[in-house]
Amino acid sequence: MARKAAPKVRAPARTTPARPRSGAALRKPVASRQVIKRVSPLNAIYRQGRFGADLPGGPGVRLALRHPVSIVTIIARKGKAKALSAAMKTAWGVDAPAPGHSASGRGGVTVHWCGADQYYAVADGLAEGALFDEATARFAGLASVSEQSHGRVILSLTGPAARHVLSKGTPVDLHPSVFTAGRCAVTQMAHVGAHVACTGSDAYEVSVFRGFAENFWEWLTEMALEFGYEVV
Repeated sequence: MARKAAPKVRAPARTTPARPRSGAALRKPVASRQVIKRVSPLNAIYRQGRFGADLPGGPGVRLALRHPVSIVTIIARKGKAKALSAAMKTAWGVDAPAPGHSASGRGGVTVHWCGADQYYAVADGLAEGALFDEATARFAGLASVSEQSHGRVILSLTGPAARHVLSKGTPVDLHPSVFTAGRCAVTQMAHVGAHVACTGSDAYEVSVFRGFAENFWEWLTEMALEFGYEVV
């Protein structure tokens, strides 16, 4: 009796994926861009409340973090200092400040002197990078502009003891007969390079590099203990 032949099993047909018609088909979808929220370097240790001595008149100093804030450094190029000052006048309504001075201009921009033909421009409420873009465009060919919004921290001190707290760390004479509103200085404070500006009666702002912010904050709050301080 003849055996029946085993049924033939066909292998599945090999399929070759179609080649993309252009290189664009090889690109993966790109997620939509998102603006990264800027976080203060003091985020982990900044706590609101009253600390230190409990004096009858209340806290001697109030501390606050100016955040977020736009900061750019503007350095005049060789031989362009006068032209830069004129451009600042056109842009913000103020000349480049004289050494040791600050000037408040249009659009909420304050310009601080911070060295020979060097300035900080500071403003609140602007979109990320807006102040840098404006300064870069307006001062093209006149100055080198650097974005410092992520690189520096600004702290404000107000109250009758604010000057006494800062005087513990700097040789700058902060007496109100000398260091009045609109004056500023570059100094060493608690072994940290700092820019200090008087913004009003018993009111100051101190700017330090981001990397020193925590150490400076710890020093500042320790110096304020005897006067009592409030973090707002």
